[in-house]
Amino acid sequence: MLLQKKTKVLFSLVLWRLISVFVVQTAHVPDEYWQSLEVAHRLAFGYGYLSWEWTAKIRNYIYPFLISIMYQVLALISLDYVTILTTLPRVLQAIFSAYGEYKFYNWSKNKWTLYSLCLNWYWYYCATRTLVNTIETVCTMIALSIFPWRDGNVRNVKYLWIVGFLCMIRPTAAIIWLPLCLYHLCTSSQNKLVLIYKYSMICGICCLSSILLDSYCYGMFVISPWEFFRVNVLYKIGDSYGTQHLLWYILCGLPILLGCYYIVFLLCIWQIVKHPSRFHHQAVMLITIIWTLSVYSLLSHKEFRFVLPLLPMCIYICTSCTLPLSMKYAKPARKIIVGLLIVTNVLPGLYFSLIHQRGSLDVMNILHKEVVNSDDTSSILFLTPCHATPLYSHLHVNVSTRILTCEPNFTNDTSYVDEADVFFSNPMQWLDRNYDINESVTIPKYVVLFDNIVQKISRFLKHYQLTSQIFYAHFPQSNYAKYIYVYKHK
Repeated sequence: MLLQKKTKVLFSLVLWRLISVFVVQTAHVPDEYWQSLEVAHRLAFGYGYLSWEWTAKIRNYIYPFLISIMYQVLALISLDYVTILTTLPRVLQAIFSAYGEYKFYNWSKNKWTLYSLCLNWYWYYCATRTLVNTIETVCTMIALSIFPWRDGNVRNVKYLWIVGFLCMIRPTAAIIWLPLCLYHLCTSSQNKLVLIYKYSMICGICCLSSILLDSYCYGMFVISPWEFFRVNVLYKIGDSYGTQHLLWYILCGLPILLGCYYIVFLLCIWQIVKHPSRFHHQAVMLITIIWTLSVYSLLSHKEFRFVLPLLPMCIYICTSCTLPLSMKYAKPARKIIVGLLIVTNVLPGLYFSLIHQRGSLDVMNILHKEVVNSDDTSSILFLTPCHATPLYSHLHVNVSTRILTCEPNFTNDTSYVDEADVFFSNPMQWLDRNYDINESVTIPKYVVLFDNIVQKISRFLKHYQLTSQIFYAHFPQSNYAKYIYVYKHK
């Protein structure tokens, strides 16, 4: 009976996530394509475009390598259609996310924790995306479910295999797991030298496996976590992509992720501080959350997705140590909380999943059809902010393309400006220098740009006709606009 119930829960979670694969029709951040699908496409099919992170060798190949194997299998059975190439990785990610939720639920034994996690708008928005942060969150849930807590099997180190490979894929995961590993070392009754030996052996195997795969894929000896640390921390390259103030994660990051649960989370902190022995697991998680946010806050470049792996821990705290309500008010209060939870998660979830930034994917569908149906050799010029759209993973045709690049200032040149910023400062001058003056360069057949640039390059576009106008976002960022235009050479 218990097995049947668990199977039903797992099936329901898989179904929930598979449905979300088709509900989520928007783009979130460039990394969900440029650090996974684009790299996998190049590995599997031999052509594509690699962003600067891969030429700088700061990324790990484990995740895209697994996707590339899937691509190669699809190619062998002649099923490498664009729709399948873009959907199947998300389907597998959905199954993986559902399994992570299932394991986390089995450990927490709290239905309200599971409901809150499944309904959380940002997790719903990200759970099926091919983002390394999504993988990190799922692995964190699985590892927490088998973590050797003080009142459990303290000799178990199986979780460390997951953590070891996770730190290779995403080096910043070490920040989250450092306090948890120290907690295990301190609370374990096992001989400390034996435990440290197990830690060292597992970490060594994970590191060696990762180095071998990276060195094979890069074609030279590479330790990608070290390169990641050197480029992002020592040279602060991440600052090139935006900076936020010190308290951004506290005032913006967590409130957006947790919604109305943010207030509950703050109240739970007080409960844990008052009764740390009663809420032992929650206290350990709270220390982990505070430590991680403190370290992340010291880094200038901040994003919502960076703290996504903390979301399951935050929700666990919110749903497992709330103040008990009297029987008289319990039922009405529960209805109000459920209502708030649904409204504050379903509405933003649907908006961001169906509307916001959907143009990045819609335009690639249009371009794929145009290029496939074109009789001659096509070329595409993207006059958008760099990596605003995916590329060959959604085209799956080896056509000539050009995008505006945004490589960081590796040379510390005080006058350095990346190509995208040069273009947006004076679009027509950039086009004159790259096309009108340079006669050896072929004029592109298609031009993709946001509508705010059209008037600035009207002289260049007089040889083109507008073929598509695609909605992008109601609230676009800088250098983006409400619509994406596709122009075709006359």
